[in-house]
Amino acid sequence: MSVFKQVREFFWPLLEKGEPPKFEELIKDNILVDNSFLPEVFRYTLDCYNREEERRKGIESKSSLFIGTISVVTSVILGVASILVKENNFDMTVSILVFLLFILTLYMSRTVWFSIKALERKNYYSISVSDFLIKSAKEEYYIELIVEIANKIERNAITINNKVDNMTMAQEYFKRAIVVVALCSFVILILFFSKSEINMLAPAKGVILWNINFWNIVALYILSITSLILSIIAVIKKKRV
Repeated sequence: MSVFKQVREFFWPLLEKGEPPKFEELIKDNILVDNSFLPEVFRYTLDCYNREEERRKGIESKSSLFIGTISVVTSVILGVASILVKENNFDMTVSILVFLLFILTLYMSRTVWFSIKALERKNYYSISVSDFLIKSAKEEYYIELIVEIANKIERNAITINNKVDNMTMAQEYFKRAIVVVALCSFVILILFFSKSEINMLAPAKGVILWNINFWNIVALYILSITSLILSIIAVIKKKRV
């Protein structure tokens, strides 16, 4: 991998597209198991189908979690932006903060984009009652069911793996968004100390007076810290899903 590609991948990862997986249909002649083991093979095949179903639900649950978290973070960004607009003094620190908010918006947009792609409805083959209502001898009945369910598992695996790829990309951009949120919090902290002013005449009364800029910076800092905490909580919940 070239240096340029490594740098690009670090800041802006892309989903590499390989050759589409080929589906190889299972036929009855491929079932070489002894007839006495057919019921056990059928139960195992059904269990594999259920595990794939759980995997699909887990991926879609994580995608929904990302979208929900991003919607909250977006509200925080709008709050920060509205406060910055009220500030007439756009010095270097504020300019850096605006740039970081722009980068954060890009990362969040990519997170939502891949999360939505992971939630897209694609070809998915479910087991229905009609699959079991077939007229065959005992051994032939199990063989037909195993072949039908196994083929559905293979078809669904292609769809689910595609969802996994999109979910992985959403996770990568979400992690980068968290880093940018942390950087925003650090810049706001610097802005906090540079803009705050203490009235030295107030200590006699036991009160410290702050100018209006101070409260603006406090609001910015609280919003950024809230965004960072929400992002970390989302990552923790994602790992538990």
